[in-house]
Amino acid sequence: MAWISNISWFNHFVLHEERFRRYLNSTEDYLAFLCGPRRSHLFLPMALVYTLIFVVGVVGNFLVCLVILKHRNMKTPTNYYLFSLAVSDLLVLLFGMPLEVYEMWSNYPFLFGPVGCYFKTALFETVCFASILSVTTVSVERYIAILHPFRAKLESTRKRALRTIVVLWVLSVLFALPNTGTHGIMLQYFPNGTLVPGSATCTVVMPMWIYNCIVQITSFLFYVLPMGVISVLYYLMGLRLKGDKSLEVEEMAVNVQRPSRKSVTKML
Repeated sequence: MAWISNISWFNHFVLHEERFRRYLNSTEDYLAFLCGPRRSHLFLPMALVYTLIFVVGVVGNFLVCLVILKHRNMKTPTNYYLFSLAVSDLLVLLFGMPLEVYEMWSNYPFLFGPVGCYFKTALFETVCFASILSVTTVSVERYIAILHPFRAKLESTRKRALRTIVVLWVLSVLFALPNTGTHGIMLQYFPNGTLVPGSATCTVVMPMWIYNCIVQITSFLFYVLPMGVISVLYYLMGLRLKGDKSLEVEEMAVNVQRPSRKSVTKML
């Protein structure tokens, strides 16, 4: 049985070698063998979609920021959080989306070096975390305003909102650092040890188990936990509003019954 397994391994090795040698005919073929196609086959439709998102997103978020900054009565705590969301969207649209379109056009080489790779990863992680935290904070503010209106009048101030936004962005940057540290520039080499020209890619360079642990932790902290908090808060707000509506209906019924009672009293 051992010699049968050895023969199978040898045949697999020979087939792999033959396939491998076919890719040694040119550097481009070898890169395609290692890294896949240079250009995404979905580049054209995705570029059109990204262009539409870019135009609509930049114009819409810019107008949101402009309105909040220009009009004093719009500078409310809730609008400050919306301003933070708009800024995070603009950062992705202006800096992140062009990199994404470029990588669809040419998956390799990555021309911006290690700094550009770190910047790209940190940007997407930071704005994603900041957006999620901002949405969660808005939900908390609405919960307090509906269930504790007097407390909201005392605590929901512009200064408090600004401090909260600063804390949210600092936390987002800090939690983006672990995933950013797992990325870097990966280079490919020929079997003889020489560097393959144009093979630089921005990808995960740390062991995958470290990357997977970071992804699982951040997914729980910035997806599962916020989703649970938001769901519970809106459920409680719905119950409160439903109760207030029931009380309002009962009060309207009492007000309707009062004139009829008065008329009956007069008749008696």
